[in-house]
Amino acid sequence: MLNEQKLQAIVATFAKYQVEIKTDGMRIVAINGQRASFDATTFMQDQLIEMICRVLANQLIHEVWVSERDSNGDAN
Repeated sequence: MLNEQKLQAIVATFAKYQVEIKTDGMRIVAINGQRASFDATTFMQDQLIEMICRVLANQLIHEVWVSERDSNGDAN
């Protein structure tokens, strides 16, 4: 399981790639400005990294959809 030192190492590593992760103790509360709620103590280090990457993938997918919608002039 993760401890605070390992969590901060993950946060610092993602920061090198311009990914902002906000924490409150051992909880991840935001990823790139989007609210999140992950108790880091329930993850192994690699599992948490994969979860953060999934959140990022979902954020990117959403941004592409919004960009495509806006470039097509759709009202939705």
